[in-house]
Amino acid sequence: MGAMKKPFLLLFLLFVVSACFREQPTQVDGSLNLTLYIKFEDRFLKSIPVTIKTYDYNITSLSGITDSGGAVSFENIPWAEYFITIKSTAVVASALDSNAMDTVTIIASTLITPPETSIIENTITDTIYTIASGAQPGLKINELYTVGPPNRKNYFSDQFFELYNSSEDTVYLDGMLFVRIYHLLEWPSSIFQFPGEPLTGREYPVPPGAFVVVALDAMDHTNIPNFPLPESVNLSQADWEFKNSMDYGDYDNPNVPNIDNIEVGCRIDFGIGLTMDVILITDGSDLNYFDGIAIESIIDGVEYASFSTHIKDVEKEVDRGFGGVGLIKYSGQSLERVAVGFDSNNSTVDFVIIPHPTPGYQHE
Repeated sequence: MGAMKKPFLLLFLLFVVSACFREQPTQVDGSLNLTLYIKFEDRFLKSIPVTIKTYDYNITSLSGITDSGGAVSFENIPWAEYFITIKSTAVVASALDSNAMDTVTIIASTLITPPETSIIENTITDTIYTIASGAQPGLKINELYTVGPPNRKNYFSDQFFELYNSSEDTVYLDGMLFVRIYHLLEWPSSIFQFPGEPLTGREYPVPPGAFVVVALDAMDHTNIPNFPLPESVNLSQADWEFKNSMDYGDYDNPNVPNIDNIEVGCRIDFGIGLTMDVILITDGSDLNYFDGIAIESIIDGVEYASFSTHIKDVEKEVDRGFGGVGLIKYSGQSLERVAVGFDSNNSTVDFVIIPHPTPGYQHE
């Protein structure tokens, strides 16, 4: 009798182990048909690879390519939750010329859950809206005040940038770079760095929904002795201040932490154009700026110009368009996103001109 217990025990163990894995269902359960339409802005996209994956069953991910109408179908798949992921290049209408086309990297990630009740012919049809790479939530350049206040002495030291965390997670400024681009990513012309270790540092957090004001000079620009500028802005309480340690005459507010120059031989403050320029924030992983700025290190980039005939100065993968058409020097105007943190990776539509800067809050 004792010899017969071993085969029984072995069979029992095999049953327990095999029950730990959920295999693909039978033909009855594997009868879901999923059709997805892939769209960017107002256009359905053809020849776009789409991947779906479920963790409800022990099966591999499935892939397909959209047809000429922007649709991709997956037939006779298990009834389950599916994670949809898309990352591809696409040819889309230009943001600057209605008769031209651009190549843009598009991304999307979403979850589709079949309803518990039955659906017609076991088929789900849905539209997946993609966005341009760089438009996902995260740290954004939310406002650029560059033109200077109304004055007759060409004063513009009250310039500032406003950052905003549009994600649901805390981000960290440690080691990030502020970069001005002269022409394309090969030509950085001003490079200042937050203190801390890039990527891994956790000393300088920005909570979700928080603003960060970075001033050229963190002072009260409305109350300069013998030079009143009531339409300027008080930046004495800014969160950060640009400071070039090689420029001993550069104003330094001891109560505001510094973003310092790292460009060898540069002896001036962070330089930005009043009505035309390109500004980046990067994660700080690429410090070898002699060969340009690595595009994969860019967190956000904004190009602006005051005239509509401006020829772009940065790759369209960074910013498909440019904002700021109509900016006037020494007018007190500012350039801000149409809604806080809104980003389609196209500054032509993402930004509006507002009559007065709003450091630390969004215009209404």
